[in-house]
This record gives sequence, C-alpha cells and structure tokens, in this order.
Amino acid sequence: MADPLPTAVGLESRRAPSRVCRLRGLPYSASEDEIGGFFSDFTVDEVYICRRNGRATGEAYVMFTDAAQADSAMEKCNKKYLGSRYIEMFEAAEADLAAVKKVLEDTQLQGCVVRLRGLPYAATAEDVAAFFEGVRLADGDDAIVFTTTVDGRPTGECYVELADKDAQAAAMMRHKEVMGARYIEVFHSSKMDKLQAQQQRLSMPPPMTGRWTAQPMQPGLPTHIGMGAGYMQPAVLAAAAAAGSKLSSGVDQLTGSLQGGWSSKSSSAAT
Repeated sequence: MADPLPTAVGLESRRAPSRVCRLRGLPYSASEDEIGGFFSDFTVDEVYICRRNGRATGEAYVMFTDAAQADSAMEKCNKKYLGSRYIEMFEAAEADLAAVKKVLEDTQLQGCVVRLRGLPYAATAEDVAAFFEGVRLADGDDAIVFTTTVDGRPTGECYVELADKDAQAAAMMRHKEVMGARYIEVFHSSKMDKLQAQQQRLSMPPPMTGRWTAQPMQPGLPTHIGMGAGYMQPAVLAAAAAAGSKLSSGVDQLTGSLQGGWSSKSSSAAT
C-alpha cells in the first residue's frame, strides 16, 4: 500500500531551517529596542513590529543572524515574559515576513480611508458628504461605502476614502461632530477594509440588498453602498490585485495573522 500523503504538520517539519520567528502577545507599547532586549543573549538582525492603521497589533517578526540562533531563541524565550505579558514564539520564513511587509506597508492597500460609526440608520451618501463639507473625497463612485448586516440592514457605519493624507487628517478632525441628532465617531481605516466591505456586498443576493440600499443620490456624489464584516480573504486578494501584488496561496495564514488569529504550530501538532 502506498504511503499516505504527508500531513500539513509533516510538511512543516520538513521546511528548511529559518532565521525568522514570529512573536505574538506583545505589549502594544513595545518598541524595537525592547523587543531586541528580550533577545539580549542572541544576535538580532531585524525587528519588524506589525502595525495596522498606525497601531501595533501585538505581533512582530524577529530575524536572527542564522537559523541556529532562531532555534535557540525559541527554546529559551518562548512563553517568557516581556513586562506583564508572556510572549509566544512561532517559526516563520523570510517569505512570510516579506508578505506581511507587503500587505502592511503597500500604500495602495492602506490608502487614505476613515471609518464612521454612529450614523443614523437612514443616512445617505449625501449626508456623509455634507458631514465632510470642505474635505476632499477621493474621485470615483465608490468613495463612500456603507456597511450592513447579513440581511441588508444598515449598521450605522461606513467607510470614506479621502483624496490624500491631508484630507484624511482633516476628516479625522470631525471626530464626534454631529449629524442630525447623533454624534459621529471617526477612526483611521484602510483601503483593504473598504474593499472588504465592497466584496461582501458583491457576495450578497440582490433580494437581500435591494430593500435597504436603494437610496436616492445626487448627481456627482459617490453612489456605492457596500457591506461589511467578514470575507477578508477575497478582499485581500482584490486589494493585492489592485496593487499589482502577487500573494501566494498562503493568504489564509497571512489574513489570520493580521487578525491575530493564526494558530500556533504546537496546536497544529496536537491535532
């Protein structure tokens, strides 16, 4: 009888030794120097802190001088404490680090986007444009993307793409200003998040979107009404295509890493 196909764990165990490790559970305030000090007994070539929308995600990649150093660091430092947090360490490849950098740093994936929360459920694109009066929105018919629940009801949130960084900064200054009887919260976001919202709308059958998204629009104003929550992988692929990036089929793991959802190697081995 032929040998069974190798399992994912078996394939992982045969991967070439790597000098890169991924860290999870870092304090959000941890600096590169603090992370380097965590590995003071080893020679570190690079520390890359993962940030999304300018904020640390609690993950980082560390590149040691060679694979032997990385292995020793894993044995000595995994689940040791940095400040009040214990740090989990996982094997990673240099290609993983390169892919994460591509997604987190590509300006076409980040864009100049804000997310609004607290909108009146009846709010339209005209209302959002009026809220940002004097702030230049991005060109095109999809500068404003509303999100809805799975049955098409408005969530009171939307994404707005701005023309440039100055416009994004001006939009952030509208945080907690009023639309109707409600104050509106404004948060930094990314084009990837906006694409995710658009992707979910495309995945919904027409009967579920028609009732709630049919809103009158004035000529010349953005007209795209989108969906939110979930469907991250198609959005990453769409964003990567828009940026001319060729991400590998490992986008599932990359997406999980950005959401803090990658499972550990030890968990995989246990199953």
